[in-house]
Amino acid sequence: MKLFWQGTDSLMLNDYSMRKWKKRPYWWVFRRLVRMLDLFIEEHYCDSENVAENVRRFGTKRPIKVRPDDIDMRVYEKIPHDTLTVLYYFPTGHDQSFMRWLYGKDIFDEVVSALPKLRYVVVNGKNDMQYVYPYVDFYLRHNRHDGASRMRQECELNNIPYYWTQKDPSIGDAIKAVKDELESFNKV
Repeated sequence: MKLFWQGTDSLMLNDYSMRKWKKRPYWWVFRRLVRMLDLFIEEHYCDSENVAENVRRFGTKRPIKVRPDDIDMRVYEKIPHDTLTVLYYFPTGHDQSFMRWLYGKDIFDEVVSALPKLRYVVVNGKNDMQYVYPYVDFYLRHNRHDGASRMRQECELNNIPYYWTQKDPSIGDAIKAVKDELESFNKV
């Protein structure tokens, strides 16, 4: 048996204190289950080194391999437009206080306040990205914890610059990254 780890699941192995009280029993049981399964697991696969570090810190006894998730990605033709379009991912329907922390909603709000004349597109995982990527000029992903972000990989494939953190994002760095991209956009 092999386990494949991504972002939040690996974070919850070591610290679920930022989750709502009613979610904490679920993560407590999850951690106990992983400890039991570790006896039978052949290997742990992690989608990034950041995720692998969480699994190591948890204390698993089996080998850990970093192996990106196999994803099918497409290249989209750009559609010309006159305003820098910044993409931001913020999922809905979950523990919103945790999601606000994890995906740096506070930082996004500061960027929008500092640079209000740009076009911001907020997606939540339910959007058909074939209609979004052709207009995107910059991807803002300032997570407080992240794995191998599929959207970041899609942006790389589509030559869309991005600001990405797997931990410890900075409001100043996020604003600077968008400002720098705005300067490049305006020169074209």
